[in-house]
Amino acid sequence: MLKGLLAPALSLTLLGASLAISGERQKAKPPDLKLEPLTGWTLHLLSSSHQDIAWMNSPEACMEYRDTHCITPALAMMAQNPDYCFVMENMLNLMEYIERHPERRDEILRFSREGRMEWGATFNQPYESLLSGEQLVRETYFGRKWLKKNFPGCDARVYFNPDVPGRSLQMQQILNKAGIPYIVISRYHEGFYRWQSPDGSSVLAYTPGHYTNASGILGAPPEEGAKLLEDKLAAWGPYYQEHGIPPEFPLLHSVDFSQPTDFGPLIQLWNSRHTAKDSSPQSRMRYSSAAHIFDSLAKANPSLNPVLGERPNLWLYIHGPTHHWAISAQREAGMVLPAAEVFNTAASLLEGTFAHYPAREMGEAWKAAIYPDHGWGGKEGQITDRLFRKKYEFARDRGKDMLEGALLRIAGRVETSASKGTPVIVFNGLSWQRSDPVVITIASSRRDWQVQDAQGKLVPSQVLPPLSLRDEDATRLEFIAANVPGLGYKTFYLSKSETGVASLSRSSPTASVYENDFYEVEFAPGGLRRIYDKEIKADLLNTGKFLGLEVFTMQSLGNGAGEFSRVQQPTMEGFDQLSRHGASWQHDALESGPLKAVFRFQEKLSNCTVVEKIIISNQIKRIDCEVSILDWDGAPYREFRLALPVNAESGQVAYEVPMGVVEVGRSEIPGTGGPAYGNLNYDEPCSEIRPREVQNFLGVSGKEFGLTMSTSVAVNDYQDPTPNPAPYPVLQAVLLASRRSCHGEGNWYLQEGDHHYRFSLTSHAPGWTNGTKSGIQANTPLFPVLGARPANGADLPEEKSFFGISAPNVLVSTIKKCDDDDSVIVRLYNIEGKDAEVDLTSAFTLAGVENVNIIEEEGKPLPCRTKSVKVRLGHHAIETLKLWPKR
Repeated sequence: MLKGLLAPALSLTLLGASLAISGERQKAKPPDLKLEPLTGWTLHLLSSSHQDIAWMNSPEACMEYRDTHCITPALAMMAQNPDYCFVMENMLNLMEYIERHPERRDEILRFSREGRMEWGATFNQPYESLLSGEQLVRETYFGRKWLKKNFPGCDARVYFNPDVPGRSLQMQQILNKAGIPYIVISRYHEGFYRWQSPDGSSVLAYTPGHYTNASGILGAPPEEGAKLLEDKLAAWGPYYQEHGIPPEFPLLHSVDFSQPTDFGPLIQLWNSRHTAKDSSPQSRMRYSSAAHIFDSLAKANPSLNPVLGERPNLWLYIHGPTHHWAISAQREAGMVLPAAEVFNTAASLLEGTFAHYPAREMGEAWKAAIYPDHGWGGKEGQITDRLFRKKYEFARDRGKDMLEGALLRIAGRVETSASKGTPVIVFNGLSWQRSDPVVITIASSRRDWQVQDAQGKLVPSQVLPPLSLRDEDATRLEFIAANVPGLGYKTFYLSKSETGVASLSRSSPTASVYENDFYEVEFAPGGLRRIYDKEIKADLLNTGKFLGLEVFTMQSLGNGAGEFSRVQQPTMEGFDQLSRHGASWQHDALESGPLKAVFRFQEKLSNCTVVEKIIISNQIKRIDCEVSILDWDGAPYREFRLALPVNAESGQVAYEVPMGVVEVGRSEIPGTGGPAYGNLNYDEPCSEIRPREVQNFLGVSGKEFGLTMSTSVAVNDYQDPTPNPAPYPVLQAVLLASRRSCHGEGNWYLQEGDHHYRFSLTSHAPGWTNGTKSGIQANTPLFPVLGARPANGADLPEEKSFFGISAPNVLVSTIKKCDDDDSVIVRLYNIEGKDAEVDLTSAFTLAGVENVNIIEEEGKPLPCRTKSVKVRLGHHAIETLKLWPKR
């Protein structure tokens, strides 16, 4: 989406500037260096059309347009002209078209096999660091993998994402290991790059500066266009020569909703003027596919400078803060779907058949979980945004249903003992052992319950108040499920107690201070004055400007996305913070008990009411914060944030991205994004761009301690956004922003109503690696099954892990049924910068193991033992294994 719909012809003015800055980044030779002019150019016309799912109109209208104005005319032109080629940027376009026109399947198959009809290798064009790692992987499943399976003999090897000014740290590795070696991007310095991930894998990247730039030249009259092209080739010749790039020049003709274009007059004029003279090679112009261009370049193995790191997304306000409900569903879907795969796989292996594995439903849910692309809002944006939200909610809800079904299937196979009480089987979808709170609902109004483990040891628990008056006939009971094995389950037992619920000693709260074995917490009106870690003996907060976990609001002028060079930052007009209002904390005696102490307050602001709850755990080292913004009236251009000022001046900030971690100031790509077109120049160093897209956690490490905050929102900050900013990190969750679509006919993102958020923090020794697992598991609940009756022949023990991972720095992304056979796919990733030797153990006997690519192809046998395999994962590596269970 060309935000603001600027004319592509403006890009002509940028030719010199783009080359100058691009040349500087690639360390091109000085301008006065005498080089022989490069000859024998081949100009590759890449006829395309930039297509969001919607943006230009409603999704249905845009789908109709793609049919009648893009794909159908392109097929007609290819039928008439055997040289014509056309590119659609993503696979969703083909899926839509073939559903509308199944009768054209053979025609599409023929042109795609010929390489003239090209399809982008991913499902769509996402905000990469918004999606979970497994959601990013599924972009390639519903891209290249889908095409190969549904159109035999066809392939897609180029990833197109030219609009979004952002790149995720590990996306290049995902593409490389999915057999997608090339990417077309833009809004970055014009040129060719070897774009890398930190494991060393890479893709060959091309950016025209902005995807519309060549269209300004190609849209000119042939005589004028030819002259402009001659000047451009002369300017770029030295760059090509220095880097050993063969004289193959791409001309991407792409504008939002551009249509297939006949460049015959320009091609004829160019080729007639550039015939071979004497021994000089001929310069020629031709239609091409992106894959053909890249293949021509790759054969020469040019010496391109590498680009390594995260490019923080400038358009992140378009999703999390302005579409809170939708993105909350997206994040939950990204968590629950892998868990559903893990336990449906385990259930199927226990049953000895995949007959009950919900493969079709799983595919539908994953497709919905990645359906929204980068084009939120726009014309008729309320329709688009509603559709996108429904897709995410469908994925989340379908994932929950499939997970519940799998847990019940497994729970029925566990041999429990009725004499011990009612079984509570607690499942852990993460790959490490953990202890976390679990809440169950008992269909009884009695309150005298207790929980024991399988050995009869009393487990800390407490009764919770009912959620509403309608729930008074049931009892909510919370307990700590200790040491639940990774990728497995552990059984506890619920029974009635003559002495009441198990209780442990705890500190009695005063009006302003609460203390337990881990922390001393001091409250102040509007937030926390102090958190003192009793183990580390350190004050965690610096509350000179903000209290700990304090909500504040600012003016938020701007758009979700747009033709701006820097993130549009909030300003001080209407600034307010809760500490100004004197709201006092109240100890919640009904929710407090042996497990936790709960405090809350409520404060009315001008446009909403803020309710905040602090939950201090007595059994695990964690403090939770729940924030609700109630009755938000949708006032335009307002923003709400939650602040956590960390007492670690010069502390290192780090945060989780898909399948990796970014250290601020160290892990970003170097330099700036550079010129795009006209006056648009991405001139801010990428290391300074903020806020950032965060997966589960962000944190700070100083000399004395590290602090990790789990976050329920996608967009987070780490620097004080007010004048005279604090010199220490201020972690912030960007809760809500009421901005507007930058489309001239676009919608407001006001989000009137109630919004709910949850955060957790814990402290530890310095280093983000010490908080990784706590940061992830606070956002990933344990899953309890209450009262499952053992089926006939139940033979599973009361505690079991289905799969095990020996290396602490290696995490499981998913375990699933293979798409194409009855093997099991295990995807691992090394989240740290050190190599690992991993023993992957299985509760099921293995007949064989293969190392496959990310889309489950190209298997290479690995030696394995009866129930385990040893795998080496290099630093930051993502590896996919195929396990063949023995039948």
